[in-house]
Amino acid sequence: GMRVPADGVLDSADCRVDEALLSGESAPLRKRRGDALTGGSMVIEGPAILRVERVGAETALAGIAALVARAQSERPRLARAGERAAAGFVLRTLALAALCAVGWSVFNPARAFAATLAVLVVSCPCAFALAVPAAITRALAVLARQGVFIVHSDAVENLALANHAVFDKTGTLTEAHLELEAVEAADRASALSLAAALARGSRHPVAQALVRAASGLAVETAGDVRTVEGGGLSGMVAGRAYRLGSPAFALGAAQQDDRDAVILAGEQGVVAAFSLSERLRPGAREAVAALLASGVAVEIVSGDAAAKVARVAERLGLTQWRARQSPAAKLERLRELRAGGARVLAVGDGINDAPVLAGADIAVALASGAELAQAAGDVILDGSHLAALPEARAIARQTLAVLRQNQRWALGYNLAVIPVAALGFVPPWLAAIGMSLSSLLVVLNALRIGRRTPAAPVPAPAAADLSHVA
Repeated sequence: GMRVPADGVLDSADCRVDEALLSGESAPLRKRRGDALTGGSMVIEGPAILRVERVGAETALAGIAALVARAQSERPRLARAGERAAAGFVLRTLALAALCAVGWSVFNPARAFAATLAVLVVSCPCAFALAVPAAITRALAVLARQGVFIVHSDAVENLALANHAVFDKTGTLTEAHLELEAVEAADRASALSLAAALARGSRHPVAQALVRAASGLAVETAGDVRTVEGGGLSGMVAGRAYRLGSPAFALGAAQQDDRDAVILAGEQGVVAAFSLSERLRPGAREAVAALLASGVAVEIVSGDAAAKVARVAERLGLTQWRARQSPAAKLERLRELRAGGARVLAVGDGINDAPVLAGADIAVALASGAELAQAAGDVILDGSHLAALPEARAIARQTLAVLRQNQRWALGYNLAVIPVAALGFVPPWLAAIGMSLSSLLVVLNALRIGRRTPAAPVPAPAAADLSHVA
């Protein structure tokens, strides 16, 4: 259960390590004496002695952090149009008020002060200044109640405009735990009970999945349980010898199969065959389906094996996926998409996802993920349910529509009222009321955000065409 502190070489007997956060590989990897160990990975079986070769800035983890820094430096930041408009509007208003004062001083000095004051009051840029923050503040409050936390100020706008989603697989679309998919046995309950008896002392993900599947069953105590590295478990249950593990280990025969197949064999042969698969994260199917339905292209870019990525993609109804992708390869894929005109939404949780999160137009990190991934995120998704993501995008799109409505109203109001005030038809007290009502209308319009009313469509660039790479 210890983290490997630096890069080096295994200088002891075989062990198993979990590199999911670093490489995306979902299954624990068997390491033999002389094999490389990467800093940040987790030893889950067997003692391990590390001969350190690289520390600090020379480690693989430091290299990933450097990719994050480079991607963040290349990332475009969108300016706040509302703030620029308000600043420019103030200068134009002051110039217009000065002209109004000069004009009335020439033609009717007695009305010069009142007309000039009315222009200044009625054109107060409060509506312009409130157009953006009122909508954004409301959106942040609505999203926070749903467990979606905005980190960067332009994240709402970028989330609304995203048209291509790139998901990591391990820990993002799937959970860390395997789940029992099928049991081939004459007596399912008895087979599960026997398997759990052998497995309940092991920390291996397959063993833990079988123990969870047997919850509620009567499980006997196994004796003389031994772990065979790369094979499985052997032991005695009710006076009989059993083996649980790979077909080659349990049956003593070679097996060419990429499935998560586990065999329970006794003295008389095969007792049961267990099929396991990665458990989809709650809401993963709904999130992917909702994004596709809203016109967002979705693909998986993972560091895991091709067969495992393909199975998850099939379960989610996706045809676009890439496997065995390093952090640098993921970042390169993101650049290809953006070069093709896509606005990329990246979702990940691992250290290996941090570069692509840092380089995406909008990055969503899971609160349960690695700290480096969260540091690269624009949005932090709390909880384990991915269905909040498409809902957050819908709210972001509604926010952008309301924001544009507010800006159009502020512009239209000022264009209509300022000339009337300059001509002397609006007394200062009425100008003050008009200015207040204009600002109030902007705020009330922002309060519509989050209600179940369809937002106006927001145009987005077309997504790039894709093909999967294994």
